[in-house]
Amino acid sequence: MLRKKELRIFSATSFMGHGVDKESLERAMDYDLDFVIAQGTTTDAGPYYLGAAKPVMAEEALRRDLELIITIAKANGVPFIISAGGCGADSTTRLVLDLIEDICSQHSLSLKLGVVWSEIAKDYLLSGLKQGKRARRIVPHPALEENLSAESVLQAERIVAQVGPEVIMDLWEQNPDLDGVIAGRSLDVGLYAAIPLLHGFDKGLAMHFGKVMEDGALAATPGSGNDGLLGIIREDHFDVRPTNPKRRCTPESVTGHAFYERSDPNREANPGGDLDISQAVYTQLDEVTVRVSGARWIEAPAYTVKLEGAAKTGYRSICIAGMRDPQVVANVELILEESRDIVEDYFSYLAEDSYALNFKVYGKDAVLGPFEPTPYVQGHEICVLIDVVAETQKLADSVCSFASSTISHHGFPGRLSTAGNIAIPFSPGRAVPVGEVYEFSIWHAWPLDDPKEPFRTTIETIAAKGGRAQ
Repeated sequence: MLRKKELRIFSATSFMGHGVDKESLERAMDYDLDFVIAQGTTTDAGPYYLGAAKPVMAEEALRRDLELIITIAKANGVPFIISAGGCGADSTTRLVLDLIEDICSQHSLSLKLGVVWSEIAKDYLLSGLKQGKRARRIVPHPALEENLSAESVLQAERIVAQVGPEVIMDLWEQNPDLDGVIAGRSLDVGLYAAIPLLHGFDKGLAMHFGKVMEDGALAATPGSGNDGLLGIIREDHFDVRPTNPKRRCTPESVTGHAFYERSDPNREANPGGDLDISQAVYTQLDEVTVRVSGARWIEAPAYTVKLEGAAKTGYRSICIAGMRDPQVVANVELILEESRDIVEDYFSYLAEDSYALNFKVYGKDAVLGPFEPTPYVQGHEICVLIDVVAETQKLADSVCSFASSTISHHGFPGRLSTAGNIAIPFSPGRAVPVGEVYEFSIWHAWPLDDPKEPFRTTIETIAAKGGRAQ
């Protein structure tokens, strides 16, 4: 492979399904691009999507973004790398391929795709644990055991691992004629760093490039989640600029995104090492362009990949209700506390862990709870969210319905009315079934001798008239 000393890459969006700006993408093609890249997997939306194996974004939105990237990139002879589907389960990766097949059929396109599958077989993990592998939790959370056990592996509905840059590098090096790569759950930074690393760029520079590029125009000002960013990486620096004339990059906007989603603003843990940007320099080149240099890579003693697993914990039912009677608002804590006692007494025949009843009072510390720094000032109305998780949907509905009815009619000192403490905005509303509930039970670092080991890759050929073959 001919190694380039300069690469031009366009990050098409902050997330597949958030929106791709067609004009920005078309303008990017004037820069003689080497790649179009977009990320679209996440845990931000919570564990439900992995547990249920469903896409995070609506199919229609996902299809629109895929269609724009694929048709414009293909027309200009520019290869693409896309992670999509949200949770990274094999079913969502297959959905993405189905959407691409439909797009190819509609536009009479043929594609040769590399596909990275990120769902991990339980037998693989169980075998590793049996051989003595230890996977430590990444964050200290009570729902996560310190070291991954076989029991947690078996209880998880499904498990994915974050694809690192090495898998994509190898896939492209072995198949240089690909039109694109579609990946499941991926390290966002790795998607953008893979091609620079394949061409021999410094790892610290390449990973910092990926960090800035990963969310498109969010690194510009005004920031946007549905617009793109052009990045040009060279031997010892990279330049970033939007192609949308309404936006520009500044040292502040680029630095702000470099600090995004990390507990330490100067250092970020990645598979195989840490990205250190403590000595990075951000220079305004012109009105819209920023040059970045100075990051370094600190190699770790071992290479680990992040595992994510979700386990089912029950079924949810909710009730959304408003309060605006001044006496009710003033006594909301008493009403909820006494209503909880009544509910617990009514369902006392059930086992203690059969259900969980929670209240959130919006307008009164609902978001941060005890960590809220702003003292509560009583307003003229508040919203109460009744949230019940139980062993079955029927039980969740029953507890939620009884709780909402109890709160509605509960008496308190100074009460003037005989009913109607709460206003439910729609019917049915006393108990709205939400469905299955999941929690992240696996959030652990799995050690690897070979970064490509747990992942499956395939080559998929999509015909212009429809149909797909491996």
